[in-house]
Amino acid sequence: MQRYKAPQQIGAAMQPLLERLDREGHFAIVRMVKAWPEIVGEAIARRTEIVSLKFHTLVVKVSGAMWIQELNLMKPQILARVTERMGDDVVRELRFIQGRLSRRERPALRTVPRATRKSIELPELKDPELRAAFERLIEAWGRAPR
Repeated sequence: MQRYKAPQQIGAAMQPLLERLDREGHFAIVRMVKAWPEIVGEAIARRTEIVSLKFHTLVVKVSGAMWIQELNLMKPQILARVTERMGDDVVRELRFIQGRLSRRERPALRTVPRATRKSIELPELKDPELRAAFERLIEAWGRAPR
């Protein structure tokens, strides 16, 4: 009689198989790319891109020289977070290089010409406060985006 095994998540079931297949750590870069925004934060992740992971050195492409300087100052903290997240033996060194990020840039917004609005003539209002309130309303309506 065969015993029934409870179902398990596919990731947990495949982990031992992946570890046997990946003795050289080739899948570590995939895990690193996925974890990078959580490790460094969204602001840094938008300006960086992981290029390679060779001989325990993570090479990160950075959008500008000033960011490279800042990241070099933050290297010990980033390396500690990487080690905490990925394990001791995945990344031992960080190297930042300047280059153009491969992600697509957002297209520049184009301006759309506005149609001019016709002026509105108010009927004769006896209450000056009510007339002033309507004039402010019409002025705000004229400035409102379309």
